[in-house]
Amino acid sequence: MGLRINTNIGALNAHNNMLINSRGLDSSLEKLSSGLRINSAKDDASGMAIADQLRSQASTLGQAINNGNDAMSILQVADKAMDEQLKILDTIKTKATQAAQDGQSTKTRNMLQADINRLMEELDNIANTTSFNGKQLLSGGFINQEFQIGVSSNQTIKASIGSTQTSKIGLTRFETGQNVLQSGEVNMVLRNYDGVNDFNFPRVTISTSVGTGLGALAEEINRVADLTGVRASFNVQTMGSTPIRQGVTSEDFSINGVIIGKIEYRDNDSNNALVAAINSKKDTTGVEAARDANGHLLLTSIDGRGIKITGSVGAGAGIPINMLENYGRLSLVKNNGGDISVEGLGFGFDDDKLVSQASVSLRETKGKLSQKLADAMGFNSFEKIATITVGVSSISILQGTGLSTYTQLVYGAGSGLSTFVTTAASNAGYNIDIGPGLGVLSNMSLAAAGTGFSSLADIISVVKFSAVYDVALNAVSTYNGELLIATAAANGLSTISLLGVERLEERKMQIGLEQTAGVTTLQGAMSVMDVAETAIINLDQVRADIGSVQNQLQVTINNISVTQVNLKSAESTIRDVDFAAESANFSKHNILAQSGSYALAQANASQQHVLQLLQ
Repeated sequence: MGLRINTNIGALNAHNNMLINSRGLDSSLEKLSSGLRINSAKDDASGMAIADQLRSQASTLGQAINNGNDAMSILQVADKAMDEQLKILDTIKTKATQAAQDGQSTKTRNMLQADINRLMEELDNIANTTSFNGKQLLSGGFINQEFQIGVSSNQTIKASIGSTQTSKIGLTRFETGQNVLQSGEVNMVLRNYDGVNDFNFPRVTISTSVGTGLGALAEEINRVADLTGVRASFNVQTMGSTPIRQGVTSEDFSINGVIIGKIEYRDNDSNNALVAAINSKKDTTGVEAARDANGHLLLTSIDGRGIKITGSVGAGAGIPINMLENYGRLSLVKNNGGDISVEGLGFGFDDDKLVSQASVSLRETKGKLSQKLADAMGFNSFEKIATITVGVSSISILQGTGLSTYTQLVYGAGSGLSTFVTTAASNAGYNIDIGPGLGVLSNMSLAAAGTGFSSLADIISVVKFSAVYDVALNAVSTYNGELLIATAAANGLSTISLLGVERLEERKMQIGLEQTAGVTTLQGAMSVMDVAETAIINLDQVRADIGSVQNQLQVTINNISVTQVNLKSAESTIRDVDFAAESANFSKHNILAQSGSYALAQANASQQHVLQLLQ
């Protein structure tokens, strides 16, 4: 190889290698100082794309974890609020239980009801004010709320919180059948008690013997209440239509086949002869006697067997003819508010249209119960079985009045209705339009024949009133604010009795009347217990639902937390620098840079040999 001056190939090679080593040294320093293997696309184009995708997924999962934690916080706020509501419901049920005993007076029951009303207000207050970030949680609007918990759209968890207001919880189904007036054998079937299966109860005899009647049927129903969800109660009572008046029973006067005999009693049974005589045999008859607050004779079956009066209890007792044999009414309760479907004859549920039924919420027990609700809840001993249009008015009748067909109640031309009866000394002012074809009738005569009553005293008084009430045998209706009582003879309706001036409030029967609120009565307190129990079940169900969502969220958060860690680990493998390897690489480039400088110096020095040739 010759010696050249213009082109120093050695120096050029040394310089080129120095540049390469310098770039390698700079790259190593950048990686070591940043901690990243990929600082720009030129470092690893495909690796950078993968790492960026992994970093995006990990970041999104981080926010998904935050979303899940927010959802957990929301549900936890709702859960704690419902925990307080459950404590309130426990207190309401406790107070209802406290009121459900006759040691309480009207005053103390009213005080308990006032406490319950306040508790209900606070329960509603919690439902209406519990919120998260301004969003109401317990008022019924938090439905199908979504929380993003994945890296792609629509990867969500949905959560719903049912309303916990008193108008929405505690919905309890009450159904009460007709008054049973005949003995027999019944086989009750509860349809679709679990949505699929039927339940056949054992046959039960309806009679006046011990271990029979609606009490025995209720016992069978309650025995499997945990399975079917349906509980039963019975009300077997026979009540006089008027306060007790002086009278005498017959020698063969008997209750449930047990002879009580001849008893002479005074007005209001002031000598306690009638009540005491009946109660002296109550251990055998199963029937207990008492006078109610209005002075009416009240016979109550202790164990739910029937009440059958034979012989004569006397007109003064006021017992309606159709109630001489009475097997009471059966009431059913279902806590989920759903319909109770039963089949069978002889226990008052023969015709669904004649069954009193209603679903009652917690709030409805706070106010006065309507006649419909009260009847469905079993407050009343008797019930309407039909309402018939009568010209421009209507009449509601009771079962067992002796009417052979309902068509006998349709007023009009040719109906055979022609007689009016009044006890008023003067019938002035009693001009009653009773419907098409009959017009206005006046000049009514004083007569009681054909009414089916032994004396006019057996017919309850008529007063000016605007509502319709059922009273014993009588079918009561209104027209122009005047109350009419239709009486039934043995072969059907034959007369209308229009009687004079006595106030209904003095003789009102607790039949078809509105009931006072909540726990202010014994039966009301028991009904509030049922409704409060349903409300507790409803709230527990709502809490269980959101508890399930909380568990789902927690599992999801745990899962995506692990996924996020793995994604970050994968990104780190691609993007982060290996300091051990890069330090070794840096040392190599550093040494090469120094040796390159030395080589370049030596390459430049090699040109000095040419000068020696020129000397």
